[in-house]
Amino acid sequence: MTLVSAQQVLGTNGWIAKGSVEITDGLITALHSNASSGDHAYLVPGYIDIQVNGYQDVDLATASPADWFRLAQNLATRGVTSWLPTLISRPLDEYSPWLAAVAGLMSAEVSGAARAVGAHLEGPWLGNRPGAHLDVAAGAIDLDWIAQLPDIVKVVTLSPERQGALEAIESLRDRNIVAALGHTDADHETATTAFDRGAMLLTHCFNANPPMHHRAPGIVGAALAREDVFVSLIADGHHVHPDVIRIAVRAKGPDKVVLISDSSGWESGSLGSQPITLADGAPVQSDGQLAGSAIGLDDAVRFVVEHCGVAVSDAVRAASTVPADLLRRGDLGRIACGTRADLVALDDNLHVTAVWLAGEPIL
Repeated sequence: MTLVSAQQVLGTNGWIAKGSVEITDGLITALHSNASSGDHAYLVPGYIDIQVNGYQDVDLATASPADWFRLAQNLATRGVTSWLPTLISRPLDEYSPWLAAVAGLMSAEVSGAARAVGAHLEGPWLGNRPGAHLDVAAGAIDLDWIAQLPDIVKVVTLSPERQGALEAIESLRDRNIVAALGHTDADHETATTAFDRGAMLLTHCFNANPPMHHRAPGIVGAALAREDVFVSLIADGHHVHPDVIRIAVRAKGPDKVVLISDSSGWESGSLGSQPITLADGAPVQSDGQLAGSAIGLDDAVRFVVEHCGVAVSDAVRAASTVPADLLRRGDLGRIACGTRADLVALDDNLHVTAVWLAGEPIL
């Protein structure tokens, strides 16, 4: 049995002052208050990043799977204990070997590494705002291709205006795969119909979406107005203005906002087929258009607290509990009896000071 204490422990019902967490065989078995001493300032659930295209010098679309293990270890140092390797649009024949590599990563025992809990396919069935996606598939969405995706796929981002999109959304919904909308010019009516048919998430809200107008709210307005839709946000100071993040959090409430890094392997010089460079702290294409981010999820948590007025508890949950809820993983993203002991200690400035994976300290 292991006991970890902190001045503030984030339980499912809020902060526990001078709390401690009891860990046995990788699971949380008890929570206590009034600990004699707090070893850390904050103890929070492990972060879950559902959109990681790469990190530092590793581009997941092109790097060897052997490099993915190093990426996963680097993510863990940033407080990420679970993640979804994310593939931007690629030629269709590249998906099967890539997904096989993800399956290998999920089954591997890698010391000190964030656990891959599935895959996120961002594309290839995107719309008229492709951004850095050069290999968007042509024609109608191939419904047989969608139906044959392996169970390790947990999120698929597609564009609702594509022919076959509604049928694809229903197919994904029926398999408990999150159908996400993104890289789209969809108007309000098209978006509303897609959400009605089972789409659950707007991928990187505001980015690669048409702007919201008060008489034409579009897909952003549809997502913000609904209680049954999650939105993900890239909080890096480049993708979305702090006041717009503040508006989104107020509109959605703390239970429907997912913080993501959308990080790319900027040091590798590419995002899939697209050359990228780092400019003023953000990866960009040759035309200056953003191409993912250069942050870790811990940066996003600090940003929304420091610049957007979000409470620490809500910021942490947007990086842990809410993505776990989106993925239907009640065993992750929360400090509660019976859940996996994936924990992160933070200092007073919300910097990561220690990480536990299933109760094992890695940092």
